[in-house]
Amino acid sequence: MHNKDSTGGPNRYICYKLGKVMRKIQRYYENNLSSYGITPVQFYVLSALWEEEGLKFKELAGRLNIDGSTLTGILDRMEKGGFVERRDDPEDRRSLLVFLTDKSRKYGREMMHLAENLDREIRKQFAEKDFATFEQVLDRLAESVD
Repeated sequence: MHNKDSTGGPNRYICYKLGKVMRKIQRYYENNLSSYGITPVQFYVLSALWEEEGLKFKELAGRLNIDGSTLTGILDRMEKGGFVERRDDPEDRRSLLVFLTDKSRKYGREMMHLAENLDREIRKQFAEKDFATFEQVLDRLAESVD
């Protein structure tokens, strides 16, 4: 007879548990951002640009931890959707700068509010000190796992 509690099967692997949480978060973002016509990863691109507009393509890729070819496809779709525009870098002909459009500025506050709501819901699950530890663990995992 097999043990069917939460410690057996895939539940014994940390990556399974992390994946399960990420799927829930992904679903939240997909459900709430689809009305704007963007995907979760496109929202993260916009988040970086809301913080600092006019980033070099390479710098944007680095901040998002996305390889260049993947970011190119994402920006192609975002440009077609009217959310970003790429411009030549006047200081470096080989480089592109990425800018927000009026459309992404118009809906930015609403989209950020959706993300902040989810963050608040997650934070409610923890005592303040525990949440700080949780963030430190996530940061450490992000830096160490390749």
